[in-house]
Amino acid sequence: MADFILPRLGILSFLDDEYRELLTGYGTIKATDAGEVVIKEATPQTHLYVVIAGVYTVTTQARGREVQLDTVEAGDCFGEVSLFQPGPASATVTSVPAGQLWFMESGHLQQFLFDAPHAGCGLILGINTVLSRRLKRSNAVVRANEIVPAFLSVRSRKRTDAAPSA
Repeated sequence: MADFILPRLGILSFLDDEYRELLTGYGTIKATDAGEVVIKEATPQTHLYVVIAGVYTVTTQARGREVQLDTVEAGDCFGEVSLFQPGPASATVTSVPAGQLWFMESGHLQQFLFDAPHAGCGLILGINTVLSRRLKRSNAVVRANEIVPAFLSVRSRKRTDAAPSA
């Protein structure tokens, strides 16, 4: 039996004790110091992180200033977008007080899904729950601020369509 087993909370709440113990072995535990940057926006990112203890802020740069997007706590995850859409990180994640994370490489997630498909479905369901909550929150911000993304704007389409051809 492992010294540490992932707790049954947050994205891991769909997994029973046996599967959480199995999943623990696919990743690594990491202690973080207060103020430590775990993920830096625009840098390559290939890990899923699960918060075991502590609080982490998620920020981005917009118009030359730092904007806080979210706060994540025990049971929550971050970095999950890179598992489904690899590329540079879309935000910076910083430890507020000292904390503890469990993280896994995207390749280890794929192996876990092959090795334990039933448990993998539970993990993906947990991640999906977090992504859905974040999307709803983002949609509320868009509505409250009457933001019209450029790809939906009639004006931006007209400018693109009306661009002179060379």
